[in-house]
Amino acid sequence: MTDTSLTRKTATAAVCGAVALAVTAGAAAPAWAEANEVRFAQQFGLLYLPMHVVVDQKLVESCAKDAGLGDVKVTMHRFSGGAAVNQALLSNNVDFAAGGVGPLLKLWDKTKGRINVKAMTQLSAMPLKLNTNDPKIKKLEDYVGLTDHKIATPSVKVSIQAVVLQMAAAKKWGPKEAFKLDDITVSMKHPSAAAAIMAGGQAVKSHFATLPTSFQEVKSGKAHTVLTSYDVLGGEHSTVAMYNTEKWKNDNPKLYACVWKSYRKAMAWINEDTDRAAALFHKFTKSKLPLDDVKAMVRDKKEMHYSLQPNLTMEFAKFMHSIGAIKNMPSSWKDYYWENNYDQKGS
Repeated sequence: MTDTSLTRKTATAAVCGAVALAVTAGAAAPAWAEANEVRFAQQFGLLYLPMHVVVDQKLVESCAKDAGLGDVKVTMHRFSGGAAVNQALLSNNVDFAAGGVGPLLKLWDKTKGRINVKAMTQLSAMPLKLNTNDPKIKKLEDYVGLTDHKIATPSVKVSIQAVVLQMAAAKKWGPKEAFKLDDITVSMKHPSAAAAIMAGGQAVKSHFATLPTSFQEVKSGKAHTVLTSYDVLGGEHSTVAMYNTEKWKNDNPKLYACVWKSYRKAMAWINEDTDRAAALFHKFTKSKLPLDDVKAMVRDKKEMHYSLQPNLTMEFAKFMHSIGAIKNMPSSWKDYYWENNYDQKGS
């Protein structure tokens, strides 16, 4: 696996260039046999356990053989945030990108009517937690006016954490104040941000974290939670989806079917035995956390819910459209999910 980190300006420029290049390439591409490799992009944390199951259990490879596609290679590449994941998809360095609902909507909007990026499947729901090691911070308004305090998110303005922070600001101070805390946010990988929080004495004193880092930070006794994304949205929302281009889907219909069916199998496998699933995550990621801690996280559906159903994704779309983060307003969640998801009661 490879680690990739891009600055906001570099990522934006790369994405714009990649969109134009991908459109041109897509228009001129001849017909070929289906691909013999599937490349997944992932990020950090328990949110991506379904991908680990798919890769570890060789579910795509098995399905591909049964479908007469022969030997298919499956690879997984790790990135540090939604901007980097999106750039990797558009530059054809990966075939499927796993990222937050925010990055999904950004890419759907940017490619609508051109490359057409939509979600192949929902992966998981989890409350994102804004943790801090600063004892003076008890509520959102305590961040106002700080000059020596940074909030770490995977990708400034793009990641689902960054969007939730803007939603929280708009809810607290009004729609025109959605960007009130943007000046103190920085892009940082979850492991690096967690290390900064627990070490103390650094500019990064808050972290909009996912499991298992959010658990580690609080358990250490060096951080407390200011708010969660479930607080902001008023309930459980989908957090991470896996998305791809229409061209790849159309060029590889049998392989695409194998991929989404494999993720459904993986989701069922996890929910059938959460302790078994936790053990796979622990081994697959070489986690240094106690296995019992991982099991506790995966067992608790209020903390970690592996579900195919898109929940409250339109709330993200409405907000992002209201602040100009996306130009196109979807009529429903089905606009940015492929049709194999339509058996779900999404929102």
